[in-house]
Amino acid sequence: MNRSRLTSATASVALLGGLAATQLAGAAGAFAYDSGAEMNVGLTSSILFDKNSGRVLGDGIGGNFGNHGPEAGKATVTVTAVKNVRFTAKPKIDKGTVKSWNAKTVVIEANLAANGDELENMDLPASLSGKKQTLRAEIKSDKPDPDTSNNTVTQTYSVDATRPKPTGKPTAKPTQKPTAKPTAKPSHEPTGKPTSKPGDDSSEANTPAPAGGSDKSNGSGGDLAETGGGSNTPLLVGGAGALVVIGGAAVFLARRKKAGQN
Repeated sequence: MNRSRLTSATASVALLGGLAATQLAGAAGAFAYDSGAEMNVGLTSSILFDKNSGRVLGDGIGGNFGNHGPEAGKATVTVTAVKNVRFTAKPKIDKGTVKSWNAKTVVIEANLAANGDELENMDLPASLSGKKQTLRAEIKSDKPDPDTSNNTVTQTYSVDATRPKPTGKPTAKPTQKPTAKPTAKPSHEPTGKPTSKPGDDSSEANTPAPAGGSDKSNGSGGDLAETGGGSNTPLLVGGAGALVVIGGAAVFLARRKKAGQN
């Protein structure tokens, strides 16, 4: 932690972060006071930070406070993050106690000796955002302060702490849908029924009957009769005609014989 010892009123202004000329005059004339305190507070005028994270480098944002009055006094220092500043850790101080701190406010209490020629340093860990940041520091005392013009300081920083945008786009989601379910049915189904029952001999079923007929045609077999004519049809017709003629002749002879008897 850096410490700075003041040897003149001009050096005091430099360490306090650029106080106005009127504040310098008040600080120089503080030693003429018969009683009371002369409290002052300051903030650094420049900040180093990490561009990628916005974190303030080193110990944080610098500041200091002191008492140039003829009487010792208890000081309360309050630092407020007004815009685009966020306190990230407990401050480090030369003297006093950090009574409280959060992302927006830091409160420090310290007993300051009279006619102090040394300013107490404070370092405020913080992170920055945006393009402009504002801090305000204020000091109060339990003793009267004839000059309050240097009890408050507002410091504005023009630091571009905007986060760099990513250079690449996120990986695109897959555009292809899952493979569709098969829509075609099997190429073909069986089109015919079985030609024979189990146990049938297909070779016998497809073999034609012998030309001379079969004893299966005498009515005692299980096969059905054929409906078409075969090679034996003329013989069968001739035989039937002969039987008809013989039967007719027999009837005729029988009738004549009976008539002769009568």
